[in-house]
Amino acid sequence: MKDLLDSWKSLDSRLSTARRVCILTDFDGTLVPLGPSPELSNLPSPVLGVLESLSRHPLVTVGIVSGRALSDLVHRINLDGIWYVGNHGFEIRSPGGRELRYYSPEEILLLDSARDQLRLATADIPGVLLEHKGPIVAVHYRAVAPDRVSEVQRAFQEVLRSWSPRLMMSPGNMVLEIRLRSNCNKGMAVRQIRRELAAGCLVLYFGDDLTDRDVFREIRRVGVSIEVGAADSTHADYSLRDPGAVLEALQRMEERLYRRSGFPRMERGQPY
Repeated sequence: MKDLLDSWKSLDSRLSTARRVCILTDFDGTLVPLGPSPELSNLPSPVLGVLESLSRHPLVTVGIVSGRALSDLVHRINLDGIWYVGNHGFEIRSPGGRELRYYSPEEILLLDSARDQLRLATADIPGVLLEHKGPIVAVHYRAVAPDRVSEVQRAFQEVLRSWSPRLMMSPGNMVLEIRLRSNCNKGMAVRQIRRELAAGCLVLYFGDDLTDRDVFREIRRVGVSIEVGAADSTHADYSLRDPGAVLEALQRMEERLYRRSGFPRMERGQPY
């Protein structure tokens, strides 16, 4: 798979001719490095600045597509006028602020019980972090000793077996998630976003996780997919080595799109 920065001319020519551009990106592992726990992952100011600048461009749509809960995602980014997708597509907020949630309060009670079982099953394994995000309960094992990760996986599978008719598993980057059995995923969410875009809009998606590959499949042949941290992957059109390279790519896009259009760039915090 080609490195995007090394193959920039190819993308640059598409950015130069696209009628409109939609830039969508995962959060953890893509815009920010994976930290020891989710609450410690904060968006660096240069990344926030370039996202805001791109979102203000009249011909650009920006969106964040994440496994985080929607409320947490909005709080961490705090930009108006962009798409937010939370919990892998179970929650979507449009640029105008309209929110959709594909689950009921009754279904959340199932996850409450599953979380309690997971807590008991992993209580003796140091480093396990449980995160209840509404329609999803995540079992993070970033801080678990490597020789005990298999214990986390076995405990997770044992709990899942008792809930398999109603709940399902989704693996991620150093995380196992138990979620409502549904066809909600990041790819389906991006399909909804694409329906709202103007005809001929070029869609670009940055992601690092297994769950992002649903989007790569969704935009195959109609967009540009970039996988972060997986240079040998065959799932995306391009690769980038890490979030620092993602920032550089976004900055290059910002430069190209503003230079092409002649629209003035506004400083961060300057009113629209």
